[in-house]
Amino acid sequence: MDARQTVSDFLHGKMDILTFRKHYDKEPEINAFLQGIVDQIKASGGSFQKYPFPYPGKPGEIFYSDEGLSYLLAPETDPSLAYDCPPKYESVRQLLTYEFRLMTHNVRTAHGALKFYDEVLVLFYQVDPTVPHLPQYTEAFDFALEVIPEYLSGGEAEMYIQEHILPLFPETMKKTERKKAIRAKIKEEFPSEKGYPCWPQHSEWPLGKDGKPATYIGKGKSEGDLRRFRFRDESTGEILVVEQAY
Repeated sequence: MDARQTVSDFLHGKMDILTFRKHYDKEPEINAFLQGIVDQIKASGGSFQKYPFPYPGKPGEIFYSDEGLSYLLAPETDPSLAYDCPPKYESVRQLLTYEFRLMTHNVRTAHGALKFYDEVLVLFYQVDPTVPHLPQYTEAFDFALEVIPEYLSGGEAEMYIQEHILPLFPETMKKTERKKAIRAKIKEEFPSEKGYPCWPQHSEWPLGKDGKPATYIGKGKSEGDLRRFRFRDESTGEILVVEQAY
């Protein structure tokens, strides 16, 4: 399939995000197409046209954004951009797959899917100003914010929720009842013996060898900025320790 057509199909809702991501990872032509858009603008000394996004919570209103992608146009030799993590100068492939963004661009989470979609949308908008905005990724993200607690947001925990819990409660349910049921199921599936972890960074609630969420059993010993969180794999009895630093 033609690279431009593949991107267009994704952005017009004819291809789901997981399928598109598989195409992107396996077909270098798609990345070359998107990178070509950036290179052409950069060569002409131009800038990104900002996309007219729907304003959250304000029907009919819009706001214009390039999703912060203007740094893709910065010269590689610009010394002021050399010390950031992630680096502000990136190729499109680095933007969408850089290790630092494994959480923020993980399309199997609501936040990651939204970021990935918005950035591909802004890139494609440069060559097709008629491309529409699909509400499904924003709606999924907003719903996730309402039902997934912060200590489970991102990483394996949220992927588990997205894949194994949300599908149990169809969107045909009354919204209030669905939220209540999902919250109750999340609490059941992610057991805790003593409160919940307050992660210095993003959630890293582990899964056991059986693929089920481990049980949180409390904090471990802290050392300076290092924090430890202890879990038990109920399928093996093994104690799992997650370390994070501020």
